Amino acid sequence: MARVFRLLPVFCLLLAPSLPCVGQTTIYGGRGLMRVFTAEPIGRGQFFINTYFQTFLDSSKRNISLGKDHTLSLGFTLGITRRTEITVSPVIYQDDQKHAWGPPGDMRVGLKYATPLTFGAFSTGLNLFANIPIAKNHNVAYEPYSSGKFGGGLLGLVTMDMTDAFPVVPLKLYVNFGYFDHDFSDQPFIDEEDQYLVGVGMKFPIRSLVFYTEYTGEFFANNPGVSSKENSTRISQGLKILGPWNFILDFVADLGLEKPAAGPIDPRYIKYKKDYADWKVTLGLNYQVSGHGGSEHRPNAAARLRKEKRAMQELEQIRIERENAEKSLTKMQESLETGEQPPEVKPPEDKSPEQNPAEQKTTEEKSSQDKPPIEHLE
Repeated sequence: MARVFRLLPVFCLLLAPSLPCVGQTTIYGGRGLMRVFTAEPIGRGQFFINTYFQTFLDSSKRNISLGKDHTLSLGFTLGITRRTEITVSPVIYQDDQKHAWGPPGDMRVGLKYATPLTFGAFSTGLNLFANIPIAKNHNVAYEPYSSGKFGGGLLGLVTMDMTDAFPVVPLKLYVNFGYFDHDFSDQPFIDEEDQYLVGVGMKFPIRSLVFYTEYTGEFFANNPGVSSKENSTRISQGLKILGPWNFILDFVADLGLEKPAAGPIDPRYIKYKKDYADWKVTLGLNYQVSGHGGSEHRPNAAARLRKEKRAMQELEQIRIERENAEKSLTKMQESLETGEQPPEVKPPEDKSPEQNPAEQKTTEEKSSQDKPPIEHLE
């Protein structure tokens, strides 16, 4: 009996129908997949809280124990308007490879804006973010590069919603591209610390399950000491489970794609040539908090345009049907006034066997006798 009660939450999550959650949030907060953002905001008045735990284990060369890298972060997402949302994502635990409980990491704040620029199934957006260096240690092992300075960047967001084009296969595709200036005190686009941010993802929902795959990477923009294959890149396979009570569970597996440098390393670029995690496992928990004053989800511009287009098509179909019906009624009225049979009404076919002339004449005489005089019909 105790085993049944332990498995009960699992069955509830698997059998739960698709709940009216307006979206899922990323590890940084903001609507999206794992690290890839969607151009669609969560909606005015919506409020999400999430937490993500990442872990990586690797055999240490110095002893038999495992070298560990654990990270625990929080995320807060609030929909300001139907086009904008703000996010705050502090790292409350960052493994420093020395203590049982590491110090906190940096904090990231962001603002997303869904632009009115749409092209059919395509919607666009912008994500402006800033990195606040509150961590005790920066540029820690196994993690993407961190300068320890106040910086930020801008991401361009494109979302392609193929739900209307292929209702049987409701795919959504996402593309992110942007620039991360690690130090606002220097000139942008020329510092060797700055990076290009790239993200491509897709998701496929099935009832209460959302399968998604994404590729993300951070590429140094002006660093001659780091080749393209040495940058931090990864492919992630994830599964989101829309559970009861507005909870969303997230299971993600990362596979690192970067290749460490071979041969001697120039001391000037040693801090950029890091040993990134070969793989990671991430567990996430999202909770949708009911908002105030218009907490209902309002679709973005692209979804609203698609809905209006479908409504116009239905109205046009109704208009055509009404015009055809009016034309048919007009023809029937004209035929009744002229005493002619409407052209669209076909007389029944005579399937009786052929008669010889004598029988046909007898039949016609008999039918003429049965007819009353014409004056009696007037």
